[in-house]
Amino acid sequence: MSSEDKIYVDANQPATLIDGDKSIDCLTLGEAVIALDHLPEPRKSAATIKVGDRVYTTAEIDRLHHRKTV
Repeated sequence: MSSEDKIYVDANQPATLIDGDKSIDCLTLGEAVIALDHLPEPRKSAATIKVGDRVYTTAEIDRLHHRKTV
C-alpha cells in the first residue's frame, strides 16, 4: 500500500478522537474527523482516531475516504 492510497472506512462507525491524554467519543467517524479539524495545529498533528481496535495516525487520517453503508 502506498502512503497516498485511500483508506476506505465506514463513516457510520463510532470513533474516538485521542487528543493527548483526552479521549473524545464520537457517534461517527465523520464527527471524529470534524472534531480533529477543530483542534489547534500542534494538537491536531499529534492526535489519532480510534475505530474499533484500529488506531489511525495523523498521516492515515488525511487518507481516510469516508463512505456510508446502507
